[in-house]
Amino acid sequence: MSLAERLRTFRLKKGLSLQELADAAGVSKAHIWDLEQNRSKNPSLELLTKLADHLKVAVIDLVGENPGAEEEGSRVLGMYRELKDLSERDLDMIQHMIERLKVKDD
Repeated sequence: MSLAERLRTFRLKKGLSLQELADAAGVSKAHIWDLEQNRSKNPSLELLTKLADHLKVAVIDLVGENPGAEEEGSRVLGMYRELKDLSERDLDMIQHMIERLKVKDD
C-alpha cells in the first residue's frame, strides 16, 4: 500500500475531510489531494509528522516502513508520541501506572 492509499485510509477512518486535515497540517487542500492521488511523492518530514500527529498514527505507519505495526499497533505508537510534551512528574506517574497494570495482569 502506498503513502497515498494509507493517508486516505487513515483520514477517512478518522472521519476527516481533505480541508480539515489540510488545516490541521497547515497546507492546502489541493496539497493533501495531490498526496492522496500520488501526484506529490516527496512530502517533508515536517509535513509527515504533522499529518501523523493529527491522524494519531506513527509516521512509520503512514509511510509504510513499520514491519512490526501489526504487533505494536499504531495506536500505541501514536500515544507514545504524545508523551514527549509531558512533565517529568507526569511521565513518572504514567510509568507507575503501567507497572501497576502489568502486575495486575500477571
